[in-house]
Amino acid sequence: MKEAFLRIEKVAKGKVEGYEQWQEIPLGTDAVLIARPASEPDAIPPDIKVIGDDYVSRTPVEISYSLSDGSYLLRDCGTPNGTFLNGEPVEKDGRAYRLKDYDLIGLAKVQGEMRVIFRFRVSHRTQPAWVAGEPCKAPAKKGLSVNLAARRVFVDDKDIPLTRTEWKVFEILHVNRGKICTMDDITWEVWGPSGAAPELVAKYIQRLRDKLEPDRSKPRYIVTHSAGGYILEM
Repeated sequence: MKEAFLRIEKVAKGKVEGYEQWQEIPLGTDAVLIARPASEPDAIPPDIKVIGDDYVSRTPVEISYSLSDGSYLLRDCGTPNGTFLNGEPVEKDGRAYRLKDYDLIGLAKVQGEMRVIFRFRVSHRTQPAWVAGEPCKAPAKKGLSVNLAARRVFVDDKDIPLTRTEWKVFEILHVNRGKICTMDDITWEVWGPSGAAPELVAKYIQRLRDKLEPDRSKPRYIVTHSAGGYILEM
């Protein structure tokens, strides 16, 4: 697997937290959310935070890695001011756009100006094995399946990208599949002693259901138990 990264080429106002302009943000196999952080303590934090520009949406843009063909995919999750790939608007319905070396990703076009611009790059170096995970293909089976070593989840042969925190929540459910995982169990395993609001845990459960369930209104895999907590049924 080749190394890939985002180079910060423009920030009209504010900053990308933890980085300066022209610095490179490495990408791995976990899905990455890019957004302006919400102020509510129970809001899901983006992985790449754009600080100080209200034109940049709190609704995220997602970049994920496809193990099936080794490509990175760009999705707009419904941003009001849009996402642009090489100057062309990205549809806001979650459809995936395959990224190529040197592609420009623009966030929030206002009065003809992109507020933030990243350049997607793929280097000639290869990532360490621990970053890439083991190569894997979607299992030839229906329903929910997991490759723990590669940290990948599949539904009906389709590779479902998860962010790092989504994976941690799913992993604790999977390790205890068939058993109740309480809010406290999940909070301690994922966030440790710093903890997390129950509302935040519930939002991550909802995000997992959005990605994994055939019908999120009638959960088949991640079931809420009447005694409190969640059970992963596989």
